[in-house]
Amino acid sequence: MNPKRCNLLLIYGSQTGQSKSIAEDIETKADNLNYDVEMLSMDESVEKMPWKDYRFVIFITSSTGDGDPPENAGIFWRKIRSKDLNQDYLNHLEYAFLGLGDTNYTTFLGYPKSVEKQLQKLGAKQFYKSGWADDAVGLEIVVDPWIENLWSALENQIAHPHILLADPVSVAKIPTESSIITLPEVKLISKVENQPSVLVAIQKEEEELEKCLVELASLKVSVSPLESECDLKVPLLPVSYLDLKFNSELMFFPEDVLRKPMPSSRSAVFQAGIKSLEQLTGEKALKTTLQATLEFCPAEIEYQPGDSIGVCCANSAEEVDSLLRRLNMIGQADTPFKLKIKEEFAALKSGAKPKYEVPSHLPTLATLRFVLTRCCEIRSVPRKALIRILAEYSSDELEKRRLLELCSLQGSDDYTRLVRQPELNVLDFLNTFPSCHPPIERLLEQLPRLLARPYSLSSSPLQDSRSASFVFNVVKFPIQDGRTYERMGVATGEMYRMFDKMKNTDSASESGASNSSCREYSLSVFLRSSNGFCLPKSSETPLILIGPGTGVAPFVGFLAHREELLKSNANLPCGPIWLFYGCRSRDQDYLFKNELERWHSLGILTRLLVTFSREAKPSQPKYVQDLIQQYTTPIVKLIEKGACIYVCGDAKNMAKDVMQALISAFQTARQLDEGEAKKAVIQLQIEKRYLQDIWTNDRRKRRGGFENFWRHLIAPIELVVRNRRCLAGVIQFVATVPIRWKL
Repeated sequence: MNPKRCNLLLIYGSQTGQSKSIAEDIETKADNLNYDVEMLSMDESVEKMPWKDYRFVIFITSSTGDGDPPENAGIFWRKIRSKDLNQDYLNHLEYAFLGLGDTNYTTFLGYPKSVEKQLQKLGAKQFYKSGWADDAVGLEIVVDPWIENLWSALENQIAHPHILLADPVSVAKIPTESSIITLPEVKLISKVENQPSVLVAIQKEEEELEKCLVELASLKVSVSPLESECDLKVPLLPVSYLDLKFNSELMFFPEDVLRKPMPSSRSAVFQAGIKSLEQLTGEKALKTTLQATLEFCPAEIEYQPGDSIGVCCANSAEEVDSLLRRLNMIGQADTPFKLKIKEEFAALKSGAKPKYEVPSHLPTLATLRFVLTRCCEIRSVPRKALIRILAEYSSDELEKRRLLELCSLQGSDDYTRLVRQPELNVLDFLNTFPSCHPPIERLLEQLPRLLARPYSLSSSPLQDSRSASFVFNVVKFPIQDGRTYERMGVATGEMYRMFDKMKNTDSASESGASNSSCREYSLSVFLRSSNGFCLPKSSETPLILIGPGTGVAPFVGFLAHREELLKSNANLPCGPIWLFYGCRSRDQDYLFKNELERWHSLGILTRLLVTFSREAKPSQPKYVQDLIQQYTTPIVKLIEKGACIYVCGDAKNMAKDVMQALISAFQTARQLDEGEAKKAVIQLQIEKRYLQDIWTNDRRKRRGGFENFWRHLIAPIELVVRNRRCLAGVIQFVATVPIRWKL
């Protein structure tokens, strides 16, 4: 064996496990390249600071909330900002930095960029240009080339210290081979060489044909050049390190696992009974919206308006059974098993830590049905490492080749468009590639933790200290875009199935769920860590609330809280409250209409400003941001009087548009240029007077009828594409260009 090249420290900060997974991939690669590597979470690394035993450190971290540190990075963040540290504290250190973020959120890469800035303040030197990956478009677009070029940068730095490699992000912007379609070589007869208009027409036709060929690609079928016999750069096959042995004599108690604390929890996990489930939308509404009211002992949680809970959901029984049947494990689904590290890997160390451990979310004693139902995110989009494993266990050569393409560097475009964007899962892959039969241990090594789903509370503890409510849309995913079966959201589907059963057992109830029928149902929940989205200390502070759709939920809690305060003290001095609310239809999805109008009539809600996006009234604003633009001057005056702004709802479009509307309001009311207006809004964020509780919408838009028709139309010619021809496209191409071709 070659001697170790040098020692590396790999430090990650992770909220959902994404950064840790990437760090594990880098660790595996480093180990195979014969580096002496140790991997630690950010908080774990604090004990070894200032890392004198290491010359090179690689950081991988995401942020959470509005640019905050992940769960396992808070101690680290406080440490590196300590005023006790000298400016040369990390002077010996050379680092590479990979940050993960999401441009759907206002503070993109807030924590990663702050960490890098602090490292530089402490004297650390960069040996490789930092990579900034955006989950909104696909982390792999930046992550894959960043990791690919990391090793040459490291080798270069060892040989030639302090020479920085070219920007890896710029490499990621260059189109990969998978986005370049190989067309037949075309030569024009000399007669048309001096006819620019014809050349432009030809170029357009070429582009259209390329576009046509790309659309022909599917999860199972590739197009040139991927389907040719070219070499692929694929991830290393992950080591198989878990050992699973069934033993029917073992006793397994699920309660022991379900009580364990969850990430982002502020309270213990406890069972809350469902007091009621009520449908808030009409039967013709585009989305079905429900409100759940939970009941519990006051000692279990103490919450405030604006807090959120985590619902520990379960994967659907039908989906779990389908996966077990596909893996030929349905007969052993309820037999207890012991899970441990294989003997040959048990003694291996990564620094002071074991190199291989049973993933923290997996119990070492359980059943397959329990693990796949309550522990593993079987809906997660398969990472490329998992697709590489699936390829290894595929007996059909064409299927194996396609799986290798999807996890390859050249296939990054296909992976993003055909896997990540439609949010396929491992069962979709197993249904699409019937020759693939991986051992269950290989899936357990790769499937991430089943995370709790967060929901903003729509109630006040002053109403009833033993109950709390939250609102949710029932999310549905149809069979299309590679999805092989219809499904609902994991948590919303579970709660909707409860609602449906209640409706059937008590059809006499107008709401569809009576108290008597609800007593049979409960949810595992916990109070989530506060994100600061709470009422100001003084009731005299003016409030500007902006929440379309289910984003109105926490504001219902705010207003209910204000009403209860006034009941106990009618002379309580209160500032004005403005609510900007939007929905599609007044009759179908105007959530909490009666409550909001009652609070407005009582004066608790000073201004109730509502817009309906699907009602044909040309003079009416369509969205909440349009409403804001009609009240620029009074809004800015309220802000000047100390108002706090709260925004709740979709991060992808609404939150950005609302912020832009507020920037425009400052421009108009104060006669500022755009840069000065932006600074004014940023200052509000710094002062914690512009607060957001926003999320990305997991639901994908349905494709139009024509697009579905086109996809079914081209399906029969997939075989032709396999043979690197697109006869229909070529014939149309030639027929529409009135010149002679020489092929």
